[in-house]
Amino acid sequence: MSHLLFGNEYRGVPDRWSSSVEIATMEPNHHWPLVVLTIEKENLCEAIAYTFKILFPTYRPCGFLNTDIQSGIIVLFAGLMNGQQCYCVNKFGQPSDSCTVTCASDSSYYCGSYEAMSVYATGQQGPSPPRRVSVTEEAKDTLKITWQPPDIPNGKIISYTIRAVVEKTYSSNNLSPIENQIQGGSSNMTILRGLQPGTKYHISITASNILESSEPANTTGWTVIGPPDKPAMPKILERGKDTITVMLTEGHSEYGPISAYQVFVVQADAIPPPVDEKYLNYDSASKQGLSYYVAAQFEPLDFHRYRKFVVGDGRMIGGYHNLPLQDQFVSAQVGLMIISRKAAYEQRSYSDLANNANIMLSHEMNQMDTTALALCIAITLLSILLAISILIYFVLRRRHERFHMQKLPEQQELTLQGPVYEVDNIGYIPEDIPERVNHYQELKKKVWSIPQNALSVDDHVIRRGRFGSVHTGTVLKDDKSCPVTIHTIIDGALKGSDKRHMLRELDVCIRAGSMKYLAGLVGTCETTDMLYVVLELPPQILKDRLLGARSGDVFPIDQILSISSSIAIALQYLASHKIIHNRLCARSVGLSSDWTPKLMGHGIAKYAMQDLKYARWTAIECFDNQTKHQPGVIWAFGVLLWEMFSMGGTPYSNLALDSEVEDAIMRGIRLPQLLDVTDPIYEVMSSCWRDDPEERPTFDELIRLDTLSVCPITAITEPYLPELELN
Repeated sequence: MSHLLFGNEYRGVPDRWSSSVEIATMEPNHHWPLVVLTIEKENLCEAIAYTFKILFPTYRPCGFLNTDIQSGIIVLFAGLMNGQQCYCVNKFGQPSDSCTVTCASDSSYYCGSYEAMSVYATGQQGPSPPRRVSVTEEAKDTLKITWQPPDIPNGKIISYTIRAVVEKTYSSNNLSPIENQIQGGSSNMTILRGLQPGTKYHISITASNILESSEPANTTGWTVIGPPDKPAMPKILERGKDTITVMLTEGHSEYGPISAYQVFVVQADAIPPPVDEKYLNYDSASKQGLSYYVAAQFEPLDFHRYRKFVVGDGRMIGGYHNLPLQDQFVSAQVGLMIISRKAAYEQRSYSDLANNANIMLSHEMNQMDTTALALCIAITLLSILLAISILIYFVLRRRHERFHMQKLPEQQELTLQGPVYEVDNIGYIPEDIPERVNHYQELKKKVWSIPQNALSVDDHVIRRGRFGSVHTGTVLKDDKSCPVTIHTIIDGALKGSDKRHMLRELDVCIRAGSMKYLAGLVGTCETTDMLYVVLELPPQILKDRLLGARSGDVFPIDQILSISSSIAIALQYLASHKIIHNRLCARSVGLSSDWTPKLMGHGIAKYAMQDLKYARWTAIECFDNQTKHQPGVIWAFGVLLWEMFSMGGTPYSNLALDSEVEDAIMRGIRLPQLLDVTDPIYEVMSSCWRDDPEERPTFDELIRLDTLSVCPITAITEPYLPELELN
């Protein structure tokens, strides 16, 4: 008796061959269905020939198979030899014309010979699933995933895809799946970040070769619980001789279960204990001379019974003695503690302490509320009277002016005519059309005035900029058609302030001119009512190529430092022209076909870029006062370097809000060292993120980056989350 196993599909075999058919699975990490055919030995080869012709129609007439038979169920070829022997292997040897023995059941087909075998392609091209997937808790928002490569790669493994989907959580929000793609077949570990604490995730991992992806290998894992939300301070309702009656507020936790509540007592004017210290019962606390103790503990299901709680009623609650308040605890403070437990982990959160001062403050607040109400009424009445007085004044004044104008003789009427000029501290920008012509005459002296027949503007709008729409197009220069970005500006429709701003941004591009590593200003083209500002358009964007590498596209890792050095040269060039680049990131760097970088986004070119949330590239000193200076560009350069080594990962991907990013940076948190980033390179990044701008490296120092060496990137651990980068 023999068994044949086929994945995914079964179309049946003649009853004379098969005594039973059943569905089965191989092992815990293999989760696809298998068809198990139980076949009598004398019918085995005939059944294989028939079944393979149905299930795997790709047929090679005759050949030799490599006989290094591999374990596992995923095979590329099946061979029949002399109608007697059957092989399942992954390597086809060489063609042959020696298949001369016909099949017993169908003489129109050959079943190999003594020297060769009839070979069938199974159609399976992907690898088998990864093996021995395991999950380890790293922190409350991270999981470490490890695995072993597939038994049968069917070629070279190029990447692994790890996906985490929430199975169970204590969060009230809908949590999106998190997916990471790890490049390189030698990878066997990654760390999933930005997970929800206290959440069970279903982890799946697939392996991919150049042709297909495997079925997923699956497991589950819990993240470590986090502390519950801080509970509200108990409200003191009444103080007795040796008791305090308080009103408690039910707690909430997004990061784990609420396992218990504790009511604790702290001696008046005592310093509260550390938050990570476990509170003791009264007897133990007294023996240790502590100024605090737990008066009661109860389960969440019993909260309604203890919502109105009497501290010092003498009962035993949850194993804690709620003794009457005596001696130093007569004027005690009362707090509420929430405890969360899961497996071996325990987290606590503590309310503020309620005391006599809170009662006095509440009384004073009530008095203040009454006084404030009276003041509000008085202010409202006075405001109404003032408004009525002002209205009466203007009505009387208008009547007086009308009466006075009626007495003026007609010959005394004055007429003011002529142009009006708007003047500010940087000169004047004319508002009327004649002055506009003079301005463009000055522009033509500095840049190329593109003939209208040399410029072609595409209809597709890539961006709605501040001064008009932005299109792609081509310009004919030196008999060559070059792709460009075109800003279409209706000059007459701009307000005065927008016009001045546009001229300043355009002047930045004019001053910058052109250089090897800069996507510069090509020229301008003017019609009767439209101004076209034309800039270089590199064929590809650095961010897009980095993200493409996550899907198997080629990116030259050995050129990352060369590209970075060239970007530093471009930034130094801008700095020498007193220009500050305030949008530096992977999206503001273009790439030519030979991987030469072209820095974009300076001056008016920034309005052609995507609407970026720039907090993740912002220097620490620029959050409060919006300072724009070259040390801030150095900071952004360090983040750009991190972007490149993370293959386009989102900086601070574990922080959803810009305010959270700002707070983290202010607290000294910096982007982590990536798995394949060497210490010297990470030291360069870290030096760009120093708190003191004067201690950051110069562009001259960053230009020498290409003297360092890089390691191959074997794993991509940082996710790309576009919603955190773009508005």
